[in-house]
Amino acid sequence: MYLIKDSYVLFLTSALSALIAFLSGIWLRNILGPEEYGMWLVFSLVLTYGYVMHLGILDSFNRDIPLLTGQKKHEQVAHIRNVVFSWMALSGVLSIVAVVIVLFMYMPLATKIFAVIALLLIPIQNMTLYHNAIFLTMQEFKGVAMIQFIIGCVQYILMTVFSVYLGLLGLFIGVVLGNILAITYARFRLKFRLTFTLDKKLLIKMMSIGFPITMVTIFLSVFTTLDRLIILYFFDSTAVGFYGITAFVYQGIMVLPKVLHQVAYPKISYTYGKVKSKKALKKLILNPTVYLSYYSPFTLGVIYLGLPSFINNYMPQYDEGTRSAQIVTMGLFFLLWAALFSHYLNVVNKQWLQLKLLIIVVIVNILLNIGFVLQGLYIEGIALATSISYMVYPLLLMWLCFRDMSLSTKIFFKQAGTIILPFLFMVVTLFFLSHIEGHVLLLISCYVLLYSFFLFVASRFLPFLFNLPTATFQSIMAKLNGK
Repeated sequence: MYLIKDSYVLFLTSALSALIAFLSGIWLRNILGPEEYGMWLVFSLVLTYGYVMHLGILDSFNRDIPLLTGQKKHEQVAHIRNVVFSWMALSGVLSIVAVVIVLFMYMPLATKIFAVIALLLIPIQNMTLYHNAIFLTMQEFKGVAMIQFIIGCVQYILMTVFSVYLGLLGLFIGVVLGNILAITYARFRLKFRLTFTLDKKLLIKMMSIGFPITMVTIFLSVFTTLDRLIILYFFDSTAVGFYGITAFVYQGIMVLPKVLHQVAYPKISYTYGKVKSKKALKKLILNPTVYLSYYSPFTLGVIYLGLPSFINNYMPQYDEGTRSAQIVTMGLFFLLWAALFSHYLNVVNKQWLQLKLLIIVVIVNILLNIGFVLQGLYIEGIALATSISYMVYPLLLMWLCFRDMSLSTKIFFKQAGTIILPFLFMVVTLFFLSHIEGHVLLLISCYVLLYSFFLFVASRFLPFLFNLPTATFQSIMAKLNGK
């Protein structure tokens, strides 16, 4: 599989980062406790939404550079890199403006201090994202791997160490140091110099393309973090801390799929720039979607069955969030592959179409969340509403892409059925196993055996399913042999 072959180092690095982040994450949550950890989840949203401060320029950069490379316009590519670098440096002024606004707002002093620190971190974070984007658009995945190892592994360790002595403040210090290290590494690795260059016409053009993509990113962030905000509004930061187990699970599950999406985006953009055919992108999008759908239940099912025992033994303070995390785990089945179809809409310049869909889904998500809270379902209701939204959005996104490719409704339902089938098997199997008394390792073993049998049967009708482990093994052996 081309994504495995071209991103071998990135996959391994992300897996290692995920493991270290997982272990340090347990320690971190136990150090802070549900209340203080809940506060961190709230403040970290400033960094999540601070991405918008580049006003779409970076998203246009991610989309356009592979397109132009596919068209062999290398001088234009170099010019855009310099202009975007200059813009990313200047856009930090918006962070200062936000700080001034916060200083005049009425809020507790401690909250104000942490909000100011988070806002000042945004320009540093966005500059790291810019350097990461340079390597991604050049498809130099070793550089991407190292940057993400620093901000996904080294940074997490720094956050954990500093939090032992400084609590919540230590987390922010760890983020600062991690991003500075990543930027320093990137500047040494780049084979060309970035110069300060401004081009007003180019920036306006890029903003017109990139801003709707950025709005999609922001609404997607709202879509995936809305549950925390609603819990904070209806309950308190301690409840957010309990629910934070879902964020813990989400981050762990999404690590490798995010790598796949990062690799896929420039390839989809490059291909479209080269051949200018929408239908030529179908295979690039659909094959990884099928692979994720049929192989992810191994991980999702094991997490679902093993999570209660794990939380009870290693993070007992967060036991109230266990059921919520299990519910959200099921919904992530669909969200794992949604970004592939999102990439398609960005590349073919249908960002506004996706944005309209996201706005509708966010509204539905809000109504479901509030409705379940009013029914007295507590954070489990929030998790259920979130999972339902996670299921609906990717399927509708897939429908829009198939319509844009001029593919028939029959083809859509056939492909959707192929993707949903492993989800149904997973849910039914987990339902029965959850009602059986037995040791957790025995239940997990039974699930893995049953799902392996299902995958074997499915491969008789979808023979290419076994191409993934074969391609992965061949790629690993080739790398080990220095080929």
